[in-house]
Amino acid sequence: MTKESEMNRFIGCSNQLLCYNPTVTEDDVIRHWRMRAEESLQVAKLTHEDGHYAHALFNCHLAVEKALKAQYMDERREEAPPVHDLFLIAKSLRRQWTKVEEEQLGYLTQYAVAARYDDPDWAKAEATEENSARWIAATQDFLSFLLP
Repeated sequence: MTKESEMNRFIGCSNQLLCYNPTVTEDDVIRHWRMRAEESLQVAKLTHEDGHYAHALFNCHLAVEKALKAQYMDERREEAPPVHDLFLIAKSLRRQWTKVEEEQLGYLTQYAVAARYDDPDWAKAEATEENSARWIAATQDFLSFLLP
């Protein structure tokens, strides 16, 4: 894609899923997604330390989602799909996922919604210190190979 077509791509973006400044390149967007993935992991750690485990779980999901979308854009040079399903994004990447990773991505996907709109039974079962620590560690593992 030429610089001119990149710039034109986002001008008049009322019909676009994402609207960027016309001078922002795809590489800028990819760097932005990666930086935000790292920030979301840091937020997960901080909220875990403060005992806000549902927020930690949500930010674990968010960190992995942003890293996957950055990788998707880097590999395909197109917008990542506007979904929160981590496995759906992951299976479109070049990487071969282990069965355990596939299961983790599938499970972590629930936190996109459940951790924000939790009910007391969900919170009692999922938003625990132990579970939050486990998913922070898993998120660090995902980011270790998704981010350069």
